[in-house]
Amino acid sequence: MSDEFLFADEEPAVEAGTAVLEPPEPVEPWIILIVDDDPAIHATTKMVLRGFTFEGRPALFLSAGTAGEARTVLRENPAIAVVLLDVVMESDDAGLRLVRFIRSEMNNRRVRIILRTGQPGQAPERDVILSYDINDYKSKTELTAQKLFTSVVAALRGYQDITAIEDHREGLERILDASSSLLDKRTMATFVDDAVAQIVSVCPPGDGVALVSRLTDGEGSGEPLLLGGAGLYAGAVGRPLSAGLPADAAALVAEALADGRNRYDRARSVLVFRSGSRRHETAFYLSHRRAMSADERRLLEVFCSKVAVGFDNVHLYEELTELNRSLEQQVDDRTRALVAATQAAETARAEAEAANQAKSLFLATMSHEIRTPMNGVQGMLELLEHTSLTTDQRELVDVVRDSAGALLTIINDILDFSKIEAGRLDLERVPVSLAAVVEGVADTLAPGARDKGLSLMTFVDPDLPPLVLGDPVRIRQVLFNITGNAVKFTHSGSVTVKAELAHFDGDRVTIRVAVTDTGIGISPDNQARLFHPFVQAEASMTRRFGGTGLGLSICRRLAELMGGEIGVTSAPNAGSTFWFTFSADLPVEEALAEPVAPLVGVTVLLLVPNDAERGFLARYLNSDGALVVDAPDAETALRILLPTAACDALVVEAGVDTRPLNDDPRGRVRGRVTLCGPGDLAPSGSAPLNRPVRRSHLVRAVLAAAGRAAPVETPTSSTAPTAIAAVRPPTIQEARAQGRLILVAEDHPTNRRVIQRQLALLGHAMELAEDGAQALAMWRAGRYGLLLTDCQMPEMDGFDLTRAIRAEEAAAGDGRRLPIAAVTANALEDEVQKCMAVGMDDSLSKPVDLNQLRRVLNRFLPPLPEAAADGEDVGREAVEEEAAPPAPPDAPPDLPPEVPPLDIDALAVMFDGDHEFVFQLLGEFVASNAASYLWLRDSLAAQVWGDVRQAAHKLAGSSRTVGARDLASVADAVEIAALELRLDGIDGMVERTGQELDRVIAWIKAAEPASAPPP
Repeated sequence: MSDEFLFADEEPAVEAGTAVLEPPEPVEPWIILIVDDDPAIHATTKMVLRGFTFEGRPALFLSAGTAGEARTVLRENPAIAVVLLDVVMESDDAGLRLVRFIRSEMNNRRVRIILRTGQPGQAPERDVILSYDINDYKSKTELTAQKLFTSVVAALRGYQDITAIEDHREGLERILDASSSLLDKRTMATFVDDAVAQIVSVCPPGDGVALVSRLTDGEGSGEPLLLGGAGLYAGAVGRPLSAGLPADAAALVAEALADGRNRYDRARSVLVFRSGSRRHETAFYLSHRRAMSADERRLLEVFCSKVAVGFDNVHLYEELTELNRSLEQQVDDRTRALVAATQAAETARAEAEAANQAKSLFLATMSHEIRTPMNGVQGMLELLEHTSLTTDQRELVDVVRDSAGALLTIINDILDFSKIEAGRLDLERVPVSLAAVVEGVADTLAPGARDKGLSLMTFVDPDLPPLVLGDPVRIRQVLFNITGNAVKFTHSGSVTVKAELAHFDGDRVTIRVAVTDTGIGISPDNQARLFHPFVQAEASMTRRFGGTGLGLSICRRLAELMGGEIGVTSAPNAGSTFWFTFSADLPVEEALAEPVAPLVGVTVLLLVPNDAERGFLARYLNSDGALVVDAPDAETALRILLPTAACDALVVEAGVDTRPLNDDPRGRVRGRVTLCGPGDLAPSGSAPLNRPVRRSHLVRAVLAAAGRAAPVETPTSSTAPTAIAAVRPPTIQEARAQGRLILVAEDHPTNRRVIQRQLALLGHAMELAEDGAQALAMWRAGRYGLLLTDCQMPEMDGFDLTRAIRAEEAAAGDGRRLPIAAVTANALEDEVQKCMAVGMDDSLSKPVDLNQLRRVLNRFLPPLPEAAADGEDVGREAVEEEAAPPAPPDAPPDLPPEVPPLDIDALAVMFDGDHEFVFQLLGEFVASNAASYLWLRDSLAAQVWGDVRQAAHKLAGSSRTVGARDLASVADAVEIAALELRLDGIDGMVERTGQELDRVIAWIKAAEPASAPPP
């Protein structure tokens, strides 16, 4: 209801009593502050404004000789209206800084500031007006008495307006605050008490307040009662009006209630209001010591209107209270039922959580127990492969090893499925090269495709960003699964993998990867349930092709976790296209030089019959700067080429007839590249390029064919291991003297035999311990170059063994530190991080691969003495040659003998062979991570664990980007320890991080001159 209905008309207001001449009330002066370091300015200003009055109020002048003194005056006198301010005082900008102090620190927007300066050039008017919140700017030379008077009047008028606005706003805020406090009152007594208290707080000071009300029934009105009171009338609550107020006050209130008009006088007022829904008339009687202004009257009327609404609300609440009580019993009944249901649900949740924990423990235990004998099976098979076998024997070993590998795949699928179902599968967010992932998967599956005579093609859209932020392991897992299925279920024809940009949105992209095959196809009915757990397209497929039916279900969940989806388009006997999408952020771009297209100026003639593959290859070549002429055969190419055309290189599929080009001048190219499939051989004089084609290999092959780079050696496709000649391991005494004796702690007898044979095959001597306690005693008694320990053992496990050794090493204080590597069968937990957190240096996962074992041995064992190395037989040389990665040409003689901490050649492949870019990237890596390590070390010293975690995370992420896996592992361990506040041994982990970083930096500096491309 609006105020017009709540209030009677005020005009004409009836003034109580007879007008009496009273002395005028004292008025507050206008306070003007003069801030100037020249005393004459103070005197002149006061003289010019002597006797100044505005709106009937005189001026009071305060003085300050410096900006610092002015700050004190301003703090002590908040009612200052005008500041006459000099600019240059104790400093050139003292006045301007005082302006900032007034506006910003004191938050005083009321005071008007008139800037006066004797040096206008010191503070140009335009700059000052734009940069500082001042109200006027005058030069002292032009500030005449009249202008000063005008400026001060204008400033006071502005101050008056702003003060009136703010006072009105503050009054409204007080009224709103006062009225809002009434909204939660639920009884008439509390409502009246609070209404009286609130009106006392908002009205001018006085002697008392009374709230008077009477109910009307339509036939007459009863005598008003005092419902509430304060001050002089606090004790009259509940009395009739005539007994509660003085006679003249009671008469005034009665008149106001009778005619419904407000009464205002200098010392008292009556405000009348009526309820909108009930027949009651109410009035506030106010006794105050000064007359109220028009604004104060309006504000009090607004407050009274809120009180009237409050009366209605309280009455309504009282009516609803009984209804609420009748409902409370029903609510209580429902609540008890709900509590019982909640308790039952909580019990069920606890049981489910316990079952889930039991399942996780069961899977972890089964993983360990299954992988432990599988380590023996696969380890012995690997050792058997390196002996002299007949063809039949080797085929039998291959069958057994494939079966063991299939069993491990099933175990891994079950573990992944369990992690996803439990919501405990975390995704990494590191830079990923999509080309490296797609081409790496294709290379892994290429032997199986070749064995079946399939054509395996890959295409990574050149428009895709070179790096995105994602989880390379999970992207590869999904792609490997659907591509492996395509190869498995395709008997003839081709399998094509395409990665393209699906959506681009600023710094986030959506990638679509599709795998198309010419295989058996899938019916629509089977497609609908294909991505459910333990489901294959047909029940017979499990018998024909094997598998659990978990792979595609895991792929679906992984795609969803990566912000994408997965699907299939297929028909029986017409092939299938499996696709998945994922979203990824783009990494922050560094200010690097724009790479130059490597094939600029090269003309390529491309002869490939398959339209799709020809399109892929042409797109690659065009994107790398080549001018491409493509055709399905030589005759078509001659019809396309101009009579005067000349090509630098010919890229041709094996089996394409090129004889028409041999007799034509346009066929005279500098070199040829032959695309070789299963069983294909490149003709003499042509460089072979095996399928699936990597883009970087294609570029290098074309450059070599065009005479612009050295030819690229194509690796052999033979996968059969050759027998390793017997190597005589050193005796225990010889190995101990060389610092290369290995201590092995393993409780499982089969695994002890496997690791013993593997180490002997690699030419190493070892001593065996059956548990951690025995290993600790042997370590105390002898000196070893390396400890290989199982993690799960009786008496003392590998974790406790490592803690004990590290504690004794720290107590000894002689600087000796035993390298420790875990040999673990646990694939469920983040085992690597746990191993690093307790002080281990590396880890191997069962079943242990010879190459991985060799990597750990070469990393931690000291090199053989020169004499011992010269005395080794040819068999040892064969083993070492197989273990070592290909060295870059002209490798410097002082490179470390251990396994390199990062693979520069792999990095170069990621960036299309651009070694210059790679070393520019590594230079930035060194600078950035040196700073990150300093941050890590300082944060550790200050025990700021949040910064420790962030610094370690930054180190780990950038290390993965360049392939420094060992450095990333130790940094990961620091991050996890800081995150979980497992601080025992964190000092040693940070120290190992610094040592590993120094090793990476030293290797980069040593490798740079030799790895850089020739000028």
